[in-house]
Amino acid sequence: MKDLFKPLIIKLLTWEAKLILARQKPFIIGVTGNLGKTSTKDAIYAVMKDSFHVRRSEKSLNSEFGVPLTILGEKSGWSSPARWAGILGRGLLVPFNKQYPTHLILEIGADRPGDIKAITSWLTPDITVVTQFGQVPVHIEFFKDRDAVVAEKAHLVSALKESGLFIYNADDHDAATLLTKTEARKVGVGIHEQADIKANNVRMYGTPLDGTETDVMIDGTSHHLVLPEVVGKSSVYSALPALAVARELGVSLEIACAALRDGDKPKGRMRILQGMNGSIIIDDSYNASPKAAEHGLATLGEIDTKGRKIAVLGDMLELGEFTRDEHYKIGLEAAKSAHKLYTVGIRARTIAEGALDGKMLDENIMQCDTSVDAGKELVQVLKEGDVVYVKGSQSVRMEYAVKMILAETHDPRKVLVRQEKQWLLKP
Repeated sequence: MKDLFKPLIIKLLTWEAKLILARQKPFIIGVTGNLGKTSTKDAIYAVMKDSFHVRRSEKSLNSEFGVPLTILGEKSGWSSPARWAGILGRGLLVPFNKQYPTHLILEIGADRPGDIKAITSWLTPDITVVTQFGQVPVHIEFFKDRDAVVAEKAHLVSALKESGLFIYNADDHDAATLLTKTEARKVGVGIHEQADIKANNVRMYGTPLDGTETDVMIDGTSHHLVLPEVVGKSSVYSALPALAVARELGVSLEIACAALRDGDKPKGRMRILQGMNGSIIIDDSYNASPKAAEHGLATLGEIDTKGRKIAVLGDMLELGEFTRDEHYKIGLEAAKSAHKLYTVGIRARTIAEGALDGKMLDENIMQCDTSVDAGKELVQVLKEGDVVYVKGSQSVRMEYAVKMILAETHDPRKVLVRQEKQWLLKP
C-alpha cells in the first residue's frame, strides 16, 4: 500500500504545484549543489525577507516531496493519510490566494539519478545557484560516478530562463562544466580564485571564538561581512551567493551584509555553541560528506585555544565503494587538526585507523558505537578551553552527543538539529 501511496501523493502534489506556478508566476530561485545548499538557501532568504514577500524551503525539504510542498506552503504529512488529504485539499485553493509570495527560494537536491531532471521538467528558475561539489560527493553511492552527480545537478542550470542568472562557485573546478549548460548571465563567487564577488582575508574573531568575518569585494567596493555564531570558510561560501542575489534584485549591499550578520544561524552547520565546563562546541552535526568534514577539521586546526582540540566524528553514509578510503583520509586529517579523536559507528572505525597512521597516539583515540556513548565519554573529560568539533551523517544522530555536553545556558530545542517530535521519537 505504501508503494502505491507515495507515487500517487507525489503526482498530486506536483500537479497542484504546476497549477500554482502557472497562475501565481512567482520569481524562482533554485539552489542545488553538494555542499551547503541549506545554509545558502537560508542566507538568500535573510537578505530578501525584508524587501520581498518571499518563501523558502523549510529546513532541507528539497526532494520530489519537498519542492512541491514548499510551493504549496505546507509541511510533510509524514505517514498520515488524513494529513496528506488535508494538504492536497488546501492546495487546490492556493492558485487563487491573493497573498501568495512573489518570490520562492527552493532548495533542490538529488538522492538518485533523475531527481532534478524530473523537477526541472516543470520548474523554470529565474536564478540558479550551484554550491560546491566534493571530490567524492554525498549520495554518490546511487550514481554511476561523480560526473553523473554533477550532470544531475546541471539540469537546474539548463532549466534557467534565458533572462535568468547563474550564480556559481568560482573555486570549484566543476563550474567549468556547468558554465557550458546555459547562455544566461553568470556571476562567480569565491575565496581563492578570481570571481565577480570575492571574499578576502577570511578570519575568525572573538575571545575565545565568536564568529567569522571577511572583506567582500563587489564591483570594486569592499564590504565588511561579519557572521556571528558560525565559523570557517563554509559559512562564507554560503553568504556570497546571497550577496550576488541581493545585487541582482536591487537590495542594498550594506543592508544585505547587516541581514547576514543578524539573521538566524543554521543549526548543526559549523555553529558555535557553549559547552560544559567552559568548553566550546563547533556543532556540524546536521550531515556529513568527506569535503565538509575536511573543511571542518581544517577550521578546528586553525583555532587558537589554550585547551585541547577534540574531533568527534561519526559514520559518513552513501559513499559506496569510496567508503573505506574516504573515512581513512578523514582520519589522517584528524591527526593533523586534533589532540583527541572520538569515532562513532562501524564505518568511522576506519577514521581511527587513519588517525593512528597519521601519528595520533592510540591513547588519544576512543571508538564508540553510538553518539550517546561518545557523549558519555566527553562528559567525563571536557575542560575549560577545550574545542569540540562534532560531525556525522544524519542517521548517526550526532546531535545526541552535542546535547549531552551543551552548556545549561542553551536550550537544545532552539539550537540543535532534529528536535521536532517526529525525530525525537526515533532511536
